Amino acid sequence: MLKLFGTDGIRAIANEYPLTIDICKKLVHALVLHFNLKSGDTVIIGRDTRESGGSFEKVLTDEFVSLGVNVSLTGVVATPIVSFLVTENKAQLGVMISASHNPYNYNGIKIFKSDGLKLSDEEEQQIENMIFANKLVAASQSVGTVNSISNDLDKYFRKIQKEIFPVGNGMKVVVDTANGSFSNFGQLGVFSFCVNVIAIGKYPNGRNINDDCGVMHPDQLTECVKNDHADIGIAFDGDGDRVILCDENGDIMDGDQILALLATYEHCDTVVSTIMANYGLEKYLNNKGISLVRTNVGDRYISEYMRQHSNARFGAEPSGHVIIRDHLLTGDGLYTAIKILALFFKSGCAKFSEFCHVFEPVPSVTKNVKVSDKSIIEKDEINGKINQYKEQLLGRGRLIVRPSGTEPVIRITAEGEDLDELNSIISDIALVLEKI
Repeated sequence: MLKLFGTDGIRAIANEYPLTIDICKKLVHALVLHFNLKSGDTVIIGRDTRESGGSFEKVLTDEFVSLGVNVSLTGVVATPIVSFLVTENKAQLGVMISASHNPYNYNGIKIFKSDGLKLSDEEEQQIENMIFANKLVAASQSVGTVNSISNDLDKYFRKIQKEIFPVGNGMKVVVDTANGSFSNFGQLGVFSFCVNVIAIGKYPNGRNINDDCGVMHPDQLTECVKNDHADIGIAFDGDGDRVILCDENGDIMDGDQILALLATYEHCDTVVSTIMANYGLEKYLNNKGISLVRTNVGDRYISEYMRQHSNARFGAEPSGHVIIRDHLLTGDGLYTAIKILALFFKSGCAKFSEFCHVFEPVPSVTKNVKVSDKSIIEKDEINGKINQYKEQLLGRGRLIVRPSGTEPVIRITAEGEDLDELNSIISDIALVLEKI
């Protein structure tokens, strides 16, 4: 069982276990051993805007260089760009220092292999085993180099402009960059097809990433859209791999709606999401003759399935991780947003609200229960309750009970038409969890 890696890499409060300096150094040794990195090989390292990012960047860089591995630094950058640059620059490894949507005091480490994909569960387990066994690389006779590749970011933006360059129609668009990786709005010149772009959440100070902004807190976005009479709102998370949109009325379009749109307008027969996809999405797709494949929570599981099944062109999590196979096999908020705008322009719809809500989600209720040991979910008493209520909702809704990959909580989600029933189910399961 994994102890360091969670849903998406290693993540914790900065400088608290498991995200300590010691673990970071051991991680570098484990990565060098696992991927057989040699003197002269290159690792690309990027980070978001958190105040702890520079410190972790230095620790990781110094350790790689001491082992003879060259390091290319992107500076502040979005996670999907690290994935893209690893393959574009033919690097052996990519490291993104970010805690994604979490508050500033958290940080994390995401690993990308030479093909731009994240680690599998098996690879994470092997790397963890090396860390706990304290396996160290023999001292290198040569020292690696460090260089900046911040200018290479233009490669990514040119790629987007080449693949999809919508022709706008005088729209006003609000973009919330969550005081994170896309806060340098000059990089978002790809939105130049819009006559008027209003940027918010674009002044990072190291502590305001995701703070009342971005995908986790879209109220600022929706209010700005309505107050400025904008046509569309777009919000990213702190490291730019997630996106949500809203229409001119401030109504949110999440990853489920994005996936439904892609499936509908791009005419595919199979799409991929996770166990958290709304039951309403499943019903909508089934009525269209489109299969929905569900994976474990985490965009890397969606990516793994898509890599193994060529007919799966689109995948998404409700949270806004959207994977478009022809672009990258990892979530990319910016590319997704522009892709949706391109489909909107082609649709002939006069308003975004007429285009972006293609199915009606069923009611969904979620409760997070704090626990000291997430393994209690495996106890017979809990499993009995879960199975009882799954049977009760069969054919009418769904129940998902799972441990968080990033926090000490058990997440309980129930979906169906009867809100009173859903709340009753969740309260009963939460009560059992709290008593154990």
